[in-house]
Amino acid sequence: MKSAIQLIREVDRGQLLHDFEAALDDIVEAVEAHGGKGSITIKLSLSRKSDAYEVKGDLKFDVPQPPRLGAIFFFDSGAGELTRKDPRQPDLPAIVEADFNNSRKDNGHE
Repeated sequence: MKSAIQLIREVDRGQLLHDFEAALDDIVEAVEAHGGKGSITIKLSLSRKSDAYEVKGDLKFDVPQPPRLGAIFFFDSGAGELTRKDPRQPDLPAIVEADFNNSRKDNGHE
């Protein structure tokens, strides 16, 4: 009987092994970059077809993802939605920018 490694190497014309190696590379790269842990599962299904066996492979893997940043929201009961602006904080008066380009002119003299 063939070894399991030889069987995996030949299933799906070698694509299962190729995909396994690519998944392994992706997981190692992600663990190095973000930490965490990943996993790979290879599943072989065997069924009898007359005097032969059909072997199908399935590959599932989980690659660790970078952590996502949270954001603080407030519930605005008047609008019935979440908002980044605290509805209990009053609005500040608008800030007016100084206009340095329009200097005062007297009779054509500066």
